[in-house]
Amino acid sequence: MKIILIRHAKVLLDSRQKITASQMNSWVEAYNHALIDRTLPGKEVISLIKDADIVLASSLLRTSDSLSVVGVEPIEKNSLFDEIDLPEAKGTWLKLSSKTWLLLRLMMLADFGKKSKVYIEAKQRAKEAIEYLIHVANTHGSVALVGNGGMHWFVGKELQRVDWKCVEKDGGSKNWGYKVYHKNKREKS
Repeated sequence: MKIILIRHAKVLLDSRQKITASQMNSWVEAYNHALIDRTLPGKEVISLIKDADIVLASSLLRTSDSLSVVGVEPIEKNSLFDEIDLPEAKGTWLKLSSKTWLLLRLMMLADFGKKSKVYIEAKQRAKEAIEYLIHVANTHGSVALVGNGGMHWFVGKELQRVDWKCVEKDGGSKNWGYKVYHKNKREKS
């Protein structure tokens, strides 16, 4: 029984473009609809996807497009696995790259911690996601989820909380990065 979390292919959208905080939501919307780099991932990633008993994806275009690169159609696309929302920033006086704004918004999320509405919602959705993933893994043996970095981070933390262990990883939160989780077996004393 295993759960494999794989991040989608690289999105073809310039993250160096200078924008204001107020323009960031429009940039995220463009990111959600942008094309992906159709270069094949490494052999390990292809094997993890093709050897999984069930393949799931978030409902975002970049995940199903990523799977099409390796010739796999997900059994299900589910918004439960979509990227987390980030705290909104406002302002028009400072222009930074979208990559920098994303980093700052992630830092805001971390800073607000457990008090943040966005954090609470992401953690709750991750709990629902692992319940579903564990059910699928229990039923079918192995499940590969092609999804998004932020949500994968929350899902991974929740899996570890319920005694699943990351036994293999490569690339982490990078595009086509993956983590493989197995249920920890408690040793009898």
